Amino acid sequence: MAGKLLLVDDDRFILNALTKLLSAQGYHCSTAVTSDEAWRLLEKEPFDLLLLDIGLPDVDGVSLCRRVRTKHRMPIILVTARDGSSDKIIGLEVGADDYVTKPFVPQELVARVRAHLRRSQEYASEKRETEKITVGDLVIDIDARDAYLHGQPTRLTDKEFELVYLMARYRGRAMARDWLFEQVWGYDAELGAKTLAVYIRRLRCKVEVDPDNPRFVHTVRGFGYKLAFMEPGDDL
Repeated sequence: MAGKLLLVDDDRFILNALTKLLSAQGYHCSTAVTSDEAWRLLEKEPFDLLLLDIGLPDVDGVSLCRRVRTKHRMPIILVTARDGSSDKIIGLEVGADDYVTKPFVPQELVARVRAHLRRSQEYASEKRETEKITVGDLVIDIDARDAYLHGQPTRLTDKEFELVYLMARYRGRAMARDWLFEQVWGYDAELGAKTLAVYIRRLRCKVEVDPDNPRFVHTVRGFGYKLAFMEPGDDL
């Protein structure tokens, strides 16, 4: 099934090129050149993925990404002309799932769009024997694609849910950083370890009462992470 994409860039030449590239792959593309125009489209109809340039004339893409995350859960790929890792990490911290640096290789962009859509659709359609996984007082609800702490939704994004669901499936077991990143994102990335660390922090801010003293999402020093119900001070 072809996905519906919203492409946001103030450069109409790039926007036309992206539309042509992705339409040729069977995707249905809508476009916007400002944050305000993009928001109006998002409020009017659902999209499967947002490809968002950071440098917009009214409100920057990072601010729009943060706003989108308050209501929408589709994958967001940021497009940036800046090559600094700090800009990319800021984008991930406000809710982006991925980033692409200009000038980008068209085939790489298509591959990333396809990977995010495929994983989103697989999680939506996959039949599971267990609808919920309980770890202490944290409940991962597969059908709702969210986690509940003390019965309250934590409002996870798609990538946050994929990460916690993967960790919940192997709860109690330590998982290597590289393996976790590869399973959730599906490809090597320049900032793989940093990206994962950002998402672990975001996850802790949502599922932990005290993110600095986690009871669920634990760091296994020198190796990776694991999901298990443990009080602070307990041995890993």
